[in-house]
Amino acid sequence: MMNCPDIKMPCANGCMRAAYAYVPQQAVNRFYDYESGLLCGTIFPDLVLPKGKYGPKEIFA
Repeated sequence: MMNCPDIKMPCANGCMRAAYAYVPQQAVNRFYDYESGLLCGTIFPDLVLPKGKYGPKEIFA
């Protein structure tokens, strides 16, 4: 990653990677049908969080 044309890096040793993602393997057993998934925003029921799950000061449009 030392060649970063047209990018000014503030670090002294050249370009650095920002981060690595860690995504563990997951067993997927349940799915919503397409219509329900479209309404919920996901086809995975485990990703649906009810309003208020993050606390009383949530700001979601």
